[in-house]
Amino acid sequence: MTEQLTTTSHAVLAQVAVRPWSPYELVQQRVRYFRYVWPAAESAIYREVKRLDAMGLVQGEKEYTGKRARTVYSITEEGKQALRDWLGTPVTPFSMEFEAMLRVFVAPLGTKDDLIGSLKQVHADALDMLRFSGQVKQEFIDGINVTQEQAYLRALAVDFFISLLNTVEAWAERTIAEVETWDDLMPSEEKNARGLEKIRHFPVETPVEPLREAARPPESQTRT
Repeated sequence: MTEQLTTTSHAVLAQVAVRPWSPYELVQQRVRYFRYVWPAAESAIYREVKRLDAMGLVQGEKEYTGKRARTVYSITEEGKQALRDWLGTPVTPFSMEFEAMLRVFVAPLGTKDDLIGSLKQVHADALDMLRFSGQVKQEFIDGINVTQEQAYLRALAVDFFISLLNTVEAWAERTIAEVETWDDLMPSEEKNARGLEKIRHFPVETPVEPLREAARPPESQTRT
C-alpha cells in the first residue's frame, strides 16, 4: 500500500467494518459518537471515503429509493486487514481539541464578558450533548440503536463520552462562578492566591521532594 492511512482513514474503516454506511451517514455517526475523538471536517470524510474506495479498502454500491440513488460503502477484505495491521500498532497519546481552553489562556487580551460568554457557550453545549446522550442511552435500552449488536463495545465508548461531558459541564460551571467574582482579567495578588489554593487541592499526587526545575512531559506524550 503506497498511500498512507490517517486517523480519518481508520475512523472511516472502523465505521464501515460494523455495517455499510453512506458518506452522509458516516458524517452523522461522527456527530453522534466521534466528534470528541475524531475532529474531522465533513468534507474530509467525503474525500476520504472516495480515497479508500480508490485504494480498494472500501467498496461502494448503489442503492435506490424510488428514483433516488445513493452510494453505500462496505469494507473489503483488504480494508479489514488494514484495520488489523493498525490495531497491532502502539496507540497515539491522548490529545484533545478544545478551543475554549485557548481562549482562557489569552483571556486578558479580551474582556471579561468575552470570557464569560465563551464559558457559557461551553456549558450550554455540554448540557445539550448530555441530553442527547440520554436519548442514545434510551435507544439502547429500547433495543432500537443502529449498532445494537455492538452494545457491549458501545457501552464503553458512551461511558467515556458521558464522563467527559460531565467533566466539561462541571468545569464550565465552576469556572464561570470564579470569573464572575473578578473585577477584570488582569493579574492580582488576590487572584493568584486563590489560584494557588485551587492548585493545592487538585486531586493528583505530587512528588515527595520539591522540584528544582520545570517538569518535563513524559516520553509517552511524544510517541507517534
